[in-house]
Amino acid sequence: MSIHSVYEKKILKNGLTVLMVPIEDASSITMSIFVKAGSRYEEKPINGISHFLEHLHFKGTKKYPTAKKLSETIDGIGGEFNANTGKEHTQYFIRSAYEHLPLVFGVLTDMLQNPLFDEKEMQREKGVIIEEINMYKDNPQIHVESLFEETLWPEQSLGRDIAGTADVIRSITREDILKYRNRFYQPSNIIIAISGNFDQKQFEDLIEEHWSVQPNKKTNGFKAAFEKQSKPRLSVQNKVTEQAHMIVGFGAYPYRHKHNYPLRILSTILGGGMSSRLFIRIRERMGLAYYVSTSFNNYLDTGDFFVQSGLKVASAPTALEIILDELRKVQTSGITTKELKKAQEYIKGKIALAMEDPHEKLEWYLGQEAFTGRIRTIKQAFEELDKVTVEQVEVVTKDLMSNENLNMAIVGPFADKTVFEKKLKL
Repeated sequence: MSIHSVYEKKILKNGLTVLMVPIEDASSITMSIFVKAGSRYEEKPINGISHFLEHLHFKGTKKYPTAKKLSETIDGIGGEFNANTGKEHTQYFIRSAYEHLPLVFGVLTDMLQNPLFDEKEMQREKGVIIEEINMYKDNPQIHVESLFEETLWPEQSLGRDIAGTADVIRSITREDILKYRNRFYQPSNIIIAISGNFDQKQFEDLIEEHWSVQPNKKTNGFKAAFEKQSKPRLSVQNKVTEQAHMIVGFGAYPYRHKHNYPLRILSTILGGGMSSRLFIRIRERMGLAYYVSTSFNNYLDTGDFFVQSGLKVASAPTALEIILDELRKVQTSGITTKELKKAQEYIKGKIALAMEDPHEKLEWYLGQEAFTGRIRTIKQAFEELDKVTVEQVEVVTKDLMSNENLNMAIVGPFADKTVFEKKLKL
């Protein structure tokens, strides 16, 4: 690999994918072990097990038998040590100064290959996870997102909470953990990735020694999302809060869909940054909300697109009217060429800034490899973005925004939901 390569990818005989993103002038490395399984791969009786398993990998290994030993080892080099679980992935990573690559590799490998899963630690960690679930529920800004996805995909794994419920966490056994792990933590379902300033030969030798010999079993997938919706859906969580948190949105596109670039432009024009349509009207002109923004998520077979805001409680019905009005406006009158150009530059600027960080740069390549199976460089992504036309954005507004596809979730002190039901139509 030449020092100027943007990335290099290799697949071992056992199916393990290795991704290398060199940044020659970096003083750090980020190493990540990425498993292509998350909460949507779970059956309902074990909902939350992916996230629970993520926690348990930090509780002691053959070489580092306690959580304290593990954390002391990484603290001893001033490294950062973390993990995250999503609906379609679980990821473990360490960031450190580049000279500590062998140690970082050794710790992550031992965590993933030789976890102890001590029964006492497991029981103790259940308490930690239940508190984490309570914390999310007490944070309406986070909880409203779960409520929205539950509204969009009711009674299916994609709509369920990543952390699960307290009752399910209490009931999970060590045997459940081992069974689930054996099902999904297989080489062909794992990507080991590194970015920053590293010695490629040293890294590949370590992979060869510790990972190429791992046996592989076939893993199974998830149940496809289904969206049978014929009219707007509304979920209200009546809760005493100082501020109401609201999401209004629609089902959208999977990762590989051709409309994702136009959707990103649309999202930016409506709610990306402090000069976007919704921000100017709802926050700046009317003073109804502290924050208002748009966002979209892609999944392997579907996606969503939504407007999220934190509002004065009394202003929530008015804000809903204005959000729907702006959605109607963009649908009937479209966008201008000036807005398109500004959104393109805004997105490119945000990506360029993020790419200064080796961790963010790794995420860019890793996410594409995991979920689309084809990697675009930043330059290629910018070229695709620049090709988006006003007409393509308008196709997306017509395609996504309809009553049949309209969903809303709100958390706040609202005993009477009819005030929203009456207004919830495009």
